[in-house]
Amino acid sequence: MKPILIDALHINMGGALTILNHLVDRLVAKNVNFVLLKDDRCPQLKSEEKVRHMMVMSCAESKRKNYYKAHRKDFKTVLCLGNIPPAIKMPVPVYTYIHNVSLLKIPEDYGYIWKLKSFLKRWYIRFRSFYTDAWIVQTSNTENLVKKYLPCKGKDIFTYPFYEIPAKVRNEKDKNRTDYIFVGEHTYAKGHEYLIDAWVILSEKLKQNCPVLHLTVGSDVLKPYIENAIRNGAKIINHGRMPFEEVCRLYQRCKAIVYPSLNESLGLGIVEAIEAGCDVIGCDLPYLHSVCLPSETFVPQNPDSIVAAILKYRSGTSAKTQLTIKDEADNLIDFLHSDSPASRQ
Repeated sequence: MKPILIDALHINMGGALTILNHLVDRLVAKNVNFVLLKDDRCPQLKSEEKVRHMMVMSCAESKRKNYYKAHRKDFKTVLCLGNIPPAIKMPVPVYTYIHNVSLLKIPEDYGYIWKLKSFLKRWYIRFRSFYTDAWIVQTSNTENLVKKYLPCKGKDIFTYPFYEIPAKVRNEKDKNRTDYIFVGEHTYAKGHEYLIDAWVILSEKLKQNCPVLHLTVGSDVLKPYIENAIRNGAKIINHGRMPFEEVCRLYQRCKAIVYPSLNESLGLGIVEAIEAGCDVIGCDLPYLHSVCLPSETFVPQNPDSIVAAILKYRSGTSAKTQLTIKDEADNLIDFLHSDSPASRQ
């Protein structure tokens, strides 16, 4: 039987790398016949030594195109994990996984250069859309964005959330917790500034009773903003970039994650926090409601609304957060491995 091609070019860091690691782990565990096309910037994967067929190469589109031409008839199915369909039409089903929602709905507060780059990348994906048979997404929120911003006529959109929550994340949910947390590096769309402003206001209102907010920002861009808030009385501890084991310990001392991000393809931090026993207080936006039933919500980009949501949560009347998705990596693999076109509907 011909192998599945997992095209992981353009994936070398962040959440996409986490997803690639998990998918390869499951492919190896299920003994699936697959070929991994790996970006030469990508670090070693957890199960890499067990991958029987792997090609490491530059993500340059010319080299990628040549690879597809040389192996046009070698695969059963193709999964492009890096948002971009192939450069040629393949004689087998091709699925493109869309995980960068900022390429679809470009944040308004992006600088001009970032907006231009994102627009050109989105245009390039649209241009290549002829060479994919369907899109794969993680949530209903991303599905709606794909329908709005990418060509979908004659194409299916399949929803397969897949992620890994290590056992070390999970913990007893009845421990005494007092702190709050937001895990993630600073970007234009993450909303750190609004959360930090909210904590200054909260510290003024609650004085010594104000809880601690934990951040994991390594970027130098935001550090002066955080330091200024702390000088103004905000109870914020910025831990910088941390090993995942330490992030897990942070989750387990916090009662809730406060999530001000403007959009997410999945929101792995939300899932991790819930599994670690935290509640979720987040932006009242579709991405949040596509993965959980949050304890409280607030108006995006509004520090006063964040403060109001936290004060309401602290009153003890909020419902416990409920996760509404599950890992479907194995279902995705079965889908890619299926022989019957009908089973893809």
